[in-house]
Amino acid sequence: MAVITSPGDIPGELEWLEGLLEAGVEKLHLRKPGGTVEGLLERLAPRWASRLVVHGSVGLAARYGVPQVHGAVGMLGAPDQREGDAGRVAVSTSVHSWEEEKRLPAGLAYAFISPLFDSISKPGYKAASDLLTMPPGPFPCRPVGMGGVSADTVGLMMARGWTGAALLGWIWEEPKEAVRRFEQIKKIIDGQAERVGGGGI
Repeated sequence: MAVITSPGDIPGELEWLEGLLEAGVEKLHLRKPGGTVEGLLERLAPRWASRLVVHGSVGLAARYGVPQVHGAVGMLGAPDQREGDAGRVAVSTSVHSWEEEKRLPAGLAYAFISPLFDSISKPGYKAASDLLTMPPGPFPCRPVGMGGVSADTVGLMMARGWTGAALLGWIWEEPKEAVRRFEQIKKIIDGQAERVGGGGI
C-alpha cells in the first residue's frame, strides 16, 4: 500500500511520516507541489530510502539514494535513460483511464489510476464510474487504485479485483490520526488478501 504526502506542510509531519513507515507503508510518495521535499529526504532517507518515492526528479532521488521516481513517463526519459548517480531507478506514473494504462510502456513499477471514488483531497473531483471495475488484462504495469480510498471504500476495491491502493486525502484529513487510519485500512486489506491470495502495494 502506498501513501502520498500532503500537498502542503503539516506541523509535525516528519513524525507522522516516520510513524507511517514504522507501521508498514510499503511506498511513501514524497510530493510537495510548489515546494520542496529535501527536508523530508534529509530526515527519512538515511533509514527509509528503499521505501521512498520522489516525485518528478531523478537527480534528487539519486542524491539521496532513493530507488524510485514518480511522474509523467515522457518527462522522466526513455527506459534506458533513467540513470542517476546511484544507478538505475524504478519509475511509476499516474493515469486517469484504462486506455492510458494500456498504452504505457512496459517496465514501469506501477501506475496510479484515479479517481476510483469521489476525491477526499480535491472536493468536487468526482469518481470516474468506469475505473472501479478492471477490464481484462494483461496490463503493461500494475494498476494501483487511488482517489477517495478509505476504510469505507477499500473493501469494495478489493472485491473488484484490485490488489494495490494509494492513500492521500483520507490519511491527511486528521494528521494526528494518520497512523491509526493507516493501520485500520491495512488490517482490512491484509484480511481480504489472505482470503483471496495476493498482496503488495
